[in-house]
Amino acid sequence: MIKEPLTKEDVNKAAEEYAWRGDMYDLQTAFKVAAEWRINSVWHDIDKDLPEYNKHIVNEDWFDFTAKDEKDLKRIMNQYPFKRWAYVDDLKPNMEE
Repeated sequence: MIKEPLTKEDVNKAAEEYAWRGDMYDLQTAFKVAAEWRINSVWHDIDKDLPEYNKHIVNEDWFDFTAKDEKDLKRIMNQYPFKRWAYVDDLKPNMEE
């Protein structure tokens, strides 16, 4: 399954969900939770999702690769076992306003 990039609406929804604790606004906790959520949102579990071919990938050990086809992906996964991966483009900062 391919995750779509986060939208402003996704970020706003998450901020609203975590920012308010009853009647007290906890900005520090909200920021930490949002940052962790954003970081973790780009990572895929190899047992659930396989990366697309011809896309730049990085695994959790920061080994980057681009698999050209299924055979190439299997070779890479056997040679460098890993559990999580992300598209390199998803790790780059979003410069949109």
